[in-house]
Amino acid sequence: MSKAKKTLASVFAVSLVTASVLAGCGAKEEKGTGAADGNAANTPKNLSILTSHANAKYAMQAKDDDQYIKELSKLSNYNLKYEFLGHGNDFTQQMTVRFASGELPDMIRTDSINSTMHPGALEKNVFEDLTPLIEKYGQNLKKKIPEQAWKSPRVSKDGKIYGIPSLAALPATRVVYIRQDWLDKLGMQQPKTVDEWLKYFEAVKKEDMNGNGDPNDEYGFYVRENLIYSNLFFSEFGADPNAWYLKNGQLQPGMIQPEMKDAIKFWKSLYDKGYINPNLFTNKGADWMGGIKQGKGGAWIHDVTNYNTDWNVANFVNEKNVKLSMIESPTGDKGKGLSPQGDQIGYVWVVPAKNKKAEDVIKFLDWVWSDAAEEFFALGIKDYNYKIENGKPKWDMNDPVNKENDASVFYQLSINPRGDGRMLDKVLEVSPNTEAIKNGIKIAEKNIFKNDALHMPTLQSLKTNPELTVGTGAGTLFLDMFAKVITGKEDADSAFDKFVAEWKRRGGEAAIKEATDWYNAFNKK
Repeated sequence: MSKAKKTLASVFAVSLVTASVLAGCGAKEEKGTGAADGNAANTPKNLSILTSHANAKYAMQAKDDDQYIKELSKLSNYNLKYEFLGHGNDFTQQMTVRFASGELPDMIRTDSINSTMHPGALEKNVFEDLTPLIEKYGQNLKKKIPEQAWKSPRVSKDGKIYGIPSLAALPATRVVYIRQDWLDKLGMQQPKTVDEWLKYFEAVKKEDMNGNGDPNDEYGFYVRENLIYSNLFFSEFGADPNAWYLKNGQLQPGMIQPEMKDAIKFWKSLYDKGYINPNLFTNKGADWMGGIKQGKGGAWIHDVTNYNTDWNVANFVNEKNVKLSMIESPTGDKGKGLSPQGDQIGYVWVVPAKNKKAEDVIKFLDWVWSDAAEEFFALGIKDYNYKIENGKPKWDMNDPVNKENDASVFYQLSINPRGDGRMLDKVLEVSPNTEAIKNGIKIAEKNIFKNDALHMPTLQSLKTNPELTVGTGAGTLFLDMFAKVITGKEDADSAFDKFVAEWKRRGGEAAIKEATDWYNAFNKK
């Protein structure tokens, strides 16, 4: 659940409503406008919901009479009918077909009110303006969804709100994982500066840390293809390749900044000294994770949300007494950080105007965001997934009931209109390693750096030129140049300068202009 201090009330106060509305913004959670109370005297109303199965095993096989959907219907006092589409490109294609057909349910998951899945829908008044309904029936929405989310152009336009944000589990999730048992064995403290990290890398290189008799198969920092979960030692030099920065009145990508040249040279030194794995450009996700569990990595980047699952120390191969710590990114001369500041929006709910169900949708979502709903989205069905013993819930994500086909993922994520419930307070209270995860959450927030491009939509000037995409994705000009320099095929200075000139020539200049125009318009006083 978001810890943000401000709420939707701030947005309304600035641009939408009168002083009489402001008086209600500080009110306590409204119980009477929620779905369960609002429909109490009536037959439960029907609501149809279109979403993605998100590659969750349980959601892929869920039927209309699924027990979790039935329980959610009972608790909310709405007859809910979920329809699960595919994921990724499949979801995009299926959604495009649905919008073309005009056969739309009452609530629809999309990535933005201006999504390419439904071009022109907003302008054609396909979506209901939810602003007055949120004010009348959405006290919990206003209280619990952070201000940054409501400001997003994915949600609102021209002072009107057309979408309800669904939030990621946390404002930030990225942390640096490090082998604490290796640090203990080496007699070293957790590294905080770039220089301290280099000392750790050198020690790992010299010692047989995993004890398999080969001192040359461990690497201080284990890297994944396309630098996925690997963007360490960039912000420390002043520019992250995945971020944009306001420089000299222009919004420019970090990957073309002069500081990037120093970061690339540093990465080449890591490669040359054997501090990072030589297969970094071909190390696919499954192999990357497997290598770490085989004791090949002394540190890596991943999400705090995966601490109990992907990084369960019991799953490390042929190693005993594995200990992991989650720590902050190193401090460099020009900065630190892993993740640019975000709006925390996972996806957005839109409501087709022609269905005349907008009031019910807002009442339902307001109940979803109430305290009364949190226990279900955290722990599942009472006396089935969890029990109350001595006044406290007893729940186990590895219990057969929860573990079967990732059932806990289904009620915490798949059918959770809030978004991702896997880090809710009620989950943390009953999860293993609670203190470690809570500490990791604090660390992840410290790994955020300022994002001058917060809320910027996908630029039109880059849509037809994927090789110009800002970041380290496959096939980008940046990654191609980076790989050639790291492996010694090209000189860092000349290769970087050539890359910047080529990026600008092939459309980058237009992208900078478009980004700058957006920034000035979005941030105008």
